[in-house]
Amino acid sequence: MAKTYRPRIPKPFRIPRPMGAQSDAARFGWLRPEVLSIVAGALIAAVAPLDRLDYVARGLTAAALADAAPSAQVLLVTASPESLREGLCERSLPGLLERGRARGALLIPPADAFCGGDAASAANTTRAANATSAANATRAAGAAPVVRMPPELLRLSAGDVVGFFPLAPGERAPELGALGVSAAPWVLKKAPQSVPAVSLRDLADGQVPASALEGRVAVVAVGAGGVAPQAVATSALPPGRGIAAVLGGLLDGGRRAAAPAWVPALFVLLAGGLVWIARRRYGSLVATVALFLGVFALAAGQGVLAARAEASLIALPSALFGLAVAFTGVMIVRGLVVQRSVDRAAELIQRAALFRMQGVHTLPDEEFWPRVARLAEQAHPADLVLIAELPAGSWHLRFWNDRQGGGESFVAELRRDVRRPPYSSEQGVPAIRLSRRFLAKQDMPAVVVPLIAFGEIEGYVFFCGPVAEQTFSREPERAEHVGRELALLLRRKRLARTAQAGAGEARGGGSPEDDLVEGARVALDDLQLFGSMLRSAPVGLLYADAFGDVRFVAPEFAKWLRARDVTVPAESASAALPPGSLTLGDVLGATSASDAAVSLSSVMASDDGIELSVSAPEPAVLSVRPLRRESDGSSWIAGYVAALIPVQQAAPVSDNVRPLAVRDAADPLCAFQLGDVVADAVASAARATGRAVRLEPIRGATHALGHRGELEQVLEAFLTDVAGRGLPGHGPVVSVREAPQGVQLSILDVGFGLGLPESALQRVLTAPGSAPAGLEPLGRLIVAVEDSHGHAELKTNDGWGITLTVTLLRAHPRAFVSANEGGKPAAQQNVIAIGRAGPK
Repeated sequence: MAKTYRPRIPKPFRIPRPMGAQSDAARFGWLRPEVLSIVAGALIAAVAPLDRLDYVARGLTAAALADAAPSAQVLLVTASPESLREGLCERSLPGLLERGRARGALLIPPADAFCGGDAASAANTTRAANATSAANATRAAGAAPVVRMPPELLRLSAGDVVGFFPLAPGERAPELGALGVSAAPWVLKKAPQSVPAVSLRDLADGQVPASALEGRVAVVAVGAGGVAPQAVATSALPPGRGIAAVLGGLLDGGRRAAAPAWVPALFVLLAGGLVWIARRRYGSLVATVALFLGVFALAAGQGVLAARAEASLIALPSALFGLAVAFTGVMIVRGLVVQRSVDRAAELIQRAALFRMQGVHTLPDEEFWPRVARLAEQAHPADLVLIAELPAGSWHLRFWNDRQGGGESFVAELRRDVRRPPYSSEQGVPAIRLSRRFLAKQDMPAVVVPLIAFGEIEGYVFFCGPVAEQTFSREPERAEHVGRELALLLRRKRLARTAQAGAGEARGGGSPEDDLVEGARVALDDLQLFGSMLRSAPVGLLYADAFGDVRFVAPEFAKWLRARDVTVPAESASAALPPGSLTLGDVLGATSASDAAVSLSSVMASDDGIELSVSAPEPAVLSVRPLRRESDGSSWIAGYVAALIPVQQAAPVSDNVRPLAVRDAADPLCAFQLGDVVADAVASAARATGRAVRLEPIRGATHALGHRGELEQVLEAFLTDVAGRGLPGHGPVVSVREAPQGVQLSILDVGFGLGLPESALQRVLTAPGSAPAGLEPLGRLIVAVEDSHGHAELKTNDGWGITLTVTLLRAHPRAFVSANEGGKPAAQQNVIAIGRAGPK
């Protein structure tokens, strides 16, 4: 039978299992206040500290489940006090029991004092020997026992008999056991109406046949005389009536005992878990309903169990107390935690009110549309800018402007139907056009720019005035750029509001506390991100939101703006500015370049942004870039970032002096094994990128000559860059071998250089110090190889990538041997000299 051998992974390369690497926080995440309260409630239900209440509740449960079926084991015999004083019970009871073949008689005090219970049971107070002999003879003859019921055997609850205590060893124990009296904590007794009852006088007078006693235990008790036959059972005194009902239930199988301690504990765990889940998902009202359902299930389950099983009486008050503890922990403890979180979240949101920048859809219309108008005014020169909103399901526009009076008062057009001129052409196609007699001022022209995103009209922007007309005639593409970006902004706002409304309907009765905590978390992330960015930046930084309002400005940038007479409001401790206090157009206007070069539209049109050189107060470069976001195949500007980078001027040098590159003296030209250097670089690149870098078996000793330190750095950087660019599963292949020309290093990369023109490869070989963008690691590697007196070449492989071959000088290590006395090397037995001998 073949055996399968599995290779053993060395310890340094083993990956820990996820289960073994989990943190202590995740391991003990279940130790929450709600869970601990549920567990505490279950422990309370198991311990049952409310012993007295539990005892009463078990008795009431047994009494509530009284059996209404007629009893065939017990007959209640009532005797009036007059009949007892006349001796009727003592004279007629033994004969009645014998004729009726009764199981026996149980005398209930005080009837036992008149019915001869002491003589019949051989336990009278004088304990005469003759009485004892007569009792023994009676028992031997098989006579029915007549036993007195000791009061100390009765278990009482709420003034009623619920069971019997254990029988003490004595002379009466066998007789009581013969009558069915045994230890029973609780008994499902018979209902008073279901226990047959007759009067002793009726039995003695023959009005009731003696056969009614056949096979039954006659419970003789004192009762009222002269009552109707149907009321005989209820006329007996309470002890007798209760004993007859309990004994009847006991003989019919109604013995009950306490349930195991784990039953109420398990119920509290399940009910508490249900309340917890309802509280987390649906709120406090549903959790309260779940609690009432749990209480109802506990009561109903107690009734069903008590009616069918013997050990089934639950400690109901203790179980309810444990359930209350669990409910209190779930509701109050979580409520306290949530309230604390809500308070802290509200404080964070209040502090971070100025930092909410990407919530475009959260702004009210009265703030959103004027801010869009200010953004358009920064991007396109105009005397007046109007923004028009196209409401959903409508063809008529609403005009907005941040000036006093809004935008409605500037428009003379009354139809405002986007399907007609000037909003569309004569053919009904929306397009950018110049319109006159559109505004209240008839002599002011207006450039109408429809805001179209993905074929849908989101609104219109109107650049009004002679300045706007001149800019449009000179640069019509500027209005197109601004219109496209504004349309994407409006579309983003509309889609975000639609998604938010849909999420609110799907969530239904969502918890507002969860939304508040989530908002606080996002606000805190923004605070930490921008605060760290501004505090750690080595240069002046500035951030403007999607509307062009500057929201964050670093101290160095603010100092530069004030030096150029730009009013910068006093920033807060975290360098935040309120909307509208400073715009990106003001920052661009502070430069000394022309208006065309520093307009906001130039920034919008360029993905890489613009760079402006400024000279005062110190030489610097102002770089402004748009921050774009992508989703669903579209991109839009979510903000702008600007950096003020100081320019270090080089020290003047003489015309006849040319600086030379100085090599580090710690990296001299030396001999080394190229295979070791390549193996270390391959391992470092694989760790850095997480992708496979294949190293072919090294052929030869690969002793090379060069600057080892420089080659190690550039080779590792190049392999890391190549592995990161490669396609998944197609990493670079590296090989090292000795060739006739020297020691060669070949790197076959199937992904690097795809789509690169031949001119780019030729440029990096010709001028490696000025390699094109993206090929800088390759250029640095070629420079290092040439510094080590080697050479590199690139070869395309017909669509299968590019092979880079590096050839270094081969190094020949010398073998030093000791010389003999004559100055010649000592000959060794295993060394043979080859070649022409020198002159002697």
